[in-house]
Amino acid sequence: MSLQIIKPKNIIDLGVGQPDPNLLPTSLFQPLTFHGQDLAYGEEAGDSTFRQTLAAWLSVDYGKPITADQLIVTNGSSSALNMICAQFAKPGSTVLVEDPTYFIALNLFAERGINVVAIPMDDEGIQLDALDCALQQHQPAFIYTIPSYHNPTGITQSHERRQALVALAKKYQCLLVADEVYQSLYYQKKPPPPLACYDNDAPVLSVGTFSKILAPGLRLGWIQGEGAPIQKLLRSALLKSGGGLAPVTSALVGPLIANGEFQAYLASLRQTYQIRLDTLYEGLKTSMGDKLQMTKPEGGYFLWATLADGSHVASKLAVAEKKGVNFLGGALFSANQGYASSMRLCFAWYGVEELEIACERLAQVFRG
Repeated sequence: MSLQIIKPKNIIDLGVGQPDPNLLPTSLFQPLTFHGQDLAYGEEAGDSTFRQTLAAWLSVDYGKPITADQLIVTNGSSSALNMICAQFAKPGSTVLVEDPTYFIALNLFAERGINVVAIPMDDEGIQLDALDCALQQHQPAFIYTIPSYHNPTGITQSHERRQALVALAKKYQCLLVADEVYQSLYYQKKPPPPLACYDNDAPVLSVGTFSKILAPGLRLGWIQGEGAPIQKLLRSALLKSGGGLAPVTSALVGPLIANGEFQAYLASLRQTYQIRLDTLYEGLKTSMGDKLQMTKPEGGYFLWATLADGSHVASKLAVAEKKGVNFLGGALFSANQGYASSMRLCFAWYGVEELEIACERLAQVFRG
């Protein structure tokens, strides 16, 4: 099988936000089988047995009761966001996003002709006063936010910020879409619960995926929600025509959750990524000192680093390539082309030795 991205031989590419192929649990899937009914059209929301199993695990992981009726199975998080755009936003409508935010989400909105209004962030996430003003001014189709281990900044919204954000969405009856793909990839303490757990009467959809916590090739994820938003998704032509999504892969993953093998793998994955994060963070602190400003995330995939002197990182990309290292510049993540002095560094794709070398090479780039 050919991969979307193959690791280059002469460069350590910290711009790639994918799991390390060497960590993918091939052995877990080798003894698994599925039944004939898994090859047929299934329930629109996804297989009920799988959703019950998924809900039971999420209830433990989130520390909040989740039921199967609150879940729709998807083909990963990008598929889920595309489904939400199709049902809740039309060309010419407006979506409110954090600044910075996930650049592929910006690309998706642009492809659908959706206007984007960027809302500034602070160290607890999206700024509520600015969001309140934007809600009054733009009447958006929805708000898009990344609450836990934000891509690209690594910021995690506090419980109080989440509570107030959900309350604001309820006040304006504006759909709140939470991209929570890193929610379960915490390294020490758990983050606050997903936004869909806060108020069942608020219009909130939380998106999750197994891509970052099991294997992206499964193309398996979920949307969590209540009431009208979740019912509107279930009435979509996509699900009415083709039935529930990912019936075969959900039939394979369900038993791994039920017998605890998935949870054991995830626990080991958290430990591995914690070590890799520590390696990258401490390596950059040692090699670059006060030239680089960083806040260490408590989970996820990414370290957000900013040059203290305010110089633009994009001007160093050619030099970085010659030194054998790469990164993504902050402006890529900004609807306003801001954050030119920042860069996103992924620590998931490479092992400790390569990350140590990457720190040395980055120091050569920016010291020079």
